[in-house]
Amino acid sequence: MLIKATMNNMQTKVLKRGIYLVANKKSSDECHNLIYSIRKSGCSLPIHVIPYGGEPPTIPSAAGEVKLLSMSDFSAEGLAFLEQVERRMPQCSPGLLRRFLAWFGDFDEFLYSDNDIVALMNWEKLFSYLEENEIVHADTEYRTGGRFNLSQPDRFKELLGPDALESAITAGHFLCRRSPRHVNDLLAGLAWMEAHTDVPKWHDQALLHITLELAKWPTLNLCKPPHNWACTWAGSYGNVLDIFRVIQVDGHPISHLHYSGGIATGTQPIDELLFSKLSAKERRRELFGALMCEFSGLSAVQRLVPRAISKAKRKMRSKR
Repeated sequence: MLIKATMNNMQTKVLKRGIYLVANKKSSDECHNLIYSIRKSGCSLPIHVIPYGGEPPTIPSAAGEVKLLSMSDFSAEGLAFLEQVERRMPQCSPGLLRRFLAWFGDFDEFLYSDNDIVALMNWEKLFSYLEENEIVHADTEYRTGGRFNLSQPDRFKELLGPDALESAITAGHFLCRRSPRHVNDLLAGLAWMEAHTDVPKWHDQALLHITLELAKWPTLNLCKPPHNWACTWAGSYGNVLDIFRVIQVDGHPISHLHYSGGIATGTQPIDELLFSKLSAKERRRELFGALMCEFSGLSAVQRLVPRAISKAKRKMRSKR
């Protein structure tokens, strides 16, 4: 019996777990703050940083096991998949699509996170939910009526059923237990988008939502009953006290805060979490600079100009 048990244990595969980020030099500060919050929350999982494009990010020292990847670290199959998705989704920034390289990396189970996120718990504890699911996330995207993923939400429900919007997901933070069928399912989701070009919005998050709805991957959203975790969108909270109230008074766990592309202006107390890694002196300087930009009106320009440039780039890519 002992020999048989030993052989069974040897045959049991030890799953490799880790975290993927996508970053470049421009997003280094946010990436460093994210890594800082991950480590301060007690998570010691290895972190692999996929290059977004442009100049590579710097890697913070004393951050545990953090590895900056290059495109050559991925298989020919993975690079071919990425090239195909980039070619068929020219409206989407190629850097955003690189998150799908996580399906071709070293980890059997992985957590993917955008940089504009602050960890509020040990993310290692989230992986236990993957025992019965292939995707685990915590967000309230399903309450938005599909307006961020779809150009025609009502048509989407007509095609895929009245509950099709319930599988909406924020692609900026999720866990995945990889399956051999996932890549083909993603390509099938892309083919569906091509067959119904006016229904989806053409970006990476829409592709993930549509794939989940078509392929029916076993999925858990911790913000839904019976778990009822707190909303992870930073815009839901006016200040840090709101977060304490939700956790301590209302008793809702929260895994992270997602700023969804927002820039810390210093005018909202919740923004200070984006400066967590800084010393008190550096934090005061950043907050003072942010406040000056806000009062002068410069911050509004800083927000509008990148959006206008991104919109123009999307139009140019779609015309190729």
